[in-house]
Formats: sequence, C-alpha cells, structure tokens
Amino acid sequence: MTVLLTAAAGAIDVVTYFAFNQVFASTMTGNLVLLGLGLGQGDVTQVVDNVCAMLGYCGGLVAGTVFCGLAMRRWPWRNAVGATLTFELALLLVLGAFWYGVDDDSPIAPWKVVVLVVGAGLAMGVQAAALRYVGPAGTPTSFLSGTVTNWVSSLVELHKPFSWNWNSPLRLLAVVAAAGGNAVVQRFAPDWSFVAPVVLVAAAIVLMAVVTRANSGGLTAGEPQFAPDPREEVPHAGEDEAGVGGVGPVHGRVLGEDGDARPAVLTLVSSGGEQVAREHTDPDGAYRLEPPESGEFMLICTPHRMGGRAARPRAALIAVDGHPVVHDVVLGAAAGEAGHHHEPAPT
Repeated sequence: MTVLLTAAAGAIDVVTYFAFNQVFASTMTGNLVLLGLGLGQGDVTQVVDNVCAMLGYCGGLVAGTVFCGLAMRRWPWRNAVGATLTFELALLLVLGAFWYGVDDDSPIAPWKVVVLVVGAGLAMGVQAAALRYVGPAGTPTSFLSGTVTNWVSSLVELHKPFSWNWNSPLRLLAVVAAAGGNAVVQRFAPDWSFVAPVVLVAAAIVLMAVVTRANSGGLTAGEPQFAPDPREEVPHAGEDEAGVGGVGPVHGRVLGEDGDARPAVLTLVSSGGEQVAREHTDPDGAYRLEPPESGEFMLICTPHRMGGRAARPRAALIAVDGHPVVHDVVLGAAAGEAGHHHEPAPT
C-alpha cells in the first residue's frame, strides 16, 4: 500500500510540474527550494506558484489530521486510515471532474490550473496525514529524503544487528518509475496523466481494506502503539507490583504449543469497548498491562504475522481487582484452551 501511494505522489507531481510553472503537489522540499530561487531572482510568479502549492498541501495536512483523528475516536486505526485515504480519493475525483469538465473557453478557465495545483496539494496533504499512523514513525510517501537517509545508514550501522528493509528501496523505485511513466503519458497523451494517481490511490485503498479485514482492523478504537526497540528500552525500576493506583496489573507470557515465546501485541479493552492499555511482548514473550481501575476487561492477543500467514487474535475475559492477574496465552491451542489464567494470592 505504501509503495502504491508513493507512486501516486510521484505521478501527480509530474502533472502539476508540467501544468503550473514547475511546482510539486507533494514534494515540499522541491517547492521550498524553488520558492527560495524565486525570491533570490525576484521572480514573483515563481513565488506565488510555490506558495499556492504549499498552502494546498498544508491545508490537506490539517484536513487529513482532523479527519483521521475523528475517525479513530470510533474505529480501529486501520479503518480510520482507510477512511482518510478514501477521503483523499474523493478529493482527487472531484478535482479530476473539474479539470476535465471546464472548457478552455469558460470564464473560470484561467483559474483551472490554480485549482488543479491547490487541490492536488490538498489531496497529497491528506495522504501524508493518514500515513503518519502507518509504521513505527510514519511511512512517508512523498518526502523521501529521510527515507534515503535512514535506509542507507541502516545498512552500515555497526552498533545494531544488520537487517534488510524492502519497503524503503521499493518506495524509492516506485516514485522514480511512476514519475517517469507519467512523464511519458504527459508527452504523448497529456489528458490522461491525471488518471494514473487516481488509479494508484484507489488500488492502495483496496489493499488497505484487505489488510484491515485480515487483521480484524486492529480490533479496538484509537491510534496504533508500536513496539519500542528492545535494545533501547529502559527497564521499569522500582515499580510497585500492585500496579497503578493500587489496581493489580495483568501480566503473563505469550507462548506457542511448543512452549517457546511468540511475539504478539496485547490489548486491554474495557466493558464499554474502550482501549485502556496496549503493549507488545518482550523477547521472552512476557507482557504487562496496567488497567486504570478494577472491573472486567477483555484481553485481546494479536500474534504477529509469522510464515506469511495472518494469525488469528485470541480474546479472554479478565476480572481485575486489587491483586495481580497472571494470564498466559498459548497460541495454537483449541478455543477453550487458549490461555491459562490464575490469580495469585496477595502477599
């Protein structure tokens, strides 16, 4: 999905580059450089064009962040991101209808290109706002200087284990391929160049829907909480075993049928359906959740994808009082044997 959206950003940048004095709908670094160039050369037209593009993008960031934030109050984060991308697609469709529907003889024809650039920047800003919630720190699909920096540097870091990340190079290749391909379309059939980014965004939304369905949408409302790097995590020193505010913590381990630790994310949901705690397992499969108060909670264990298959989440009803609650989750067991639950006597 992120590769397709990166390609969409590259494709739409080609459209605005040719249509509006070499400005970009999504690549704000390029617009800032061109803005400085226009200021230095006293080119007022260049300055105005780039300011229009950046205002559209910033407006899209505001609209996308607000839209996605409101959606996450009611839906799991994957659903909210998918809905925000659908909002982007709707903007692109309206923009395309305007672009193709206004004749050159129309009284508003002089504003046609301005609407294209501001509207395209608005759509790309919405996309960037939504993608802030995908990946540990957001997965950019337009501002790729950081992607190049992080990917290349990660290949030669000596203080961390070597790991290969396919997503970064694929996104870099996608933006080049999409820009090059749409430049060819712009040369031979310019009226069709706006179609490519719309199709790519639509395809990304379809893939997002597939992922959301396979992973139950994240199961709870709210934004994602990603696992901290265990190499940088500082142990909690001196924590009271009674948990927060005298409420007993819920802790245990996630294991396979062979007894080995399994990576997973544990979520605690209140009886009202609100996510109250969420943690990823440690390397040894251990987890610890701190409920805000006593009562009954749904403990949801969502295993990480392993072997290319999406594991099914496990759920159990947990009664929390003033004492610690230990609940070990065994993956692969029958539905009625998915966990082993016991409450130790207070000490």
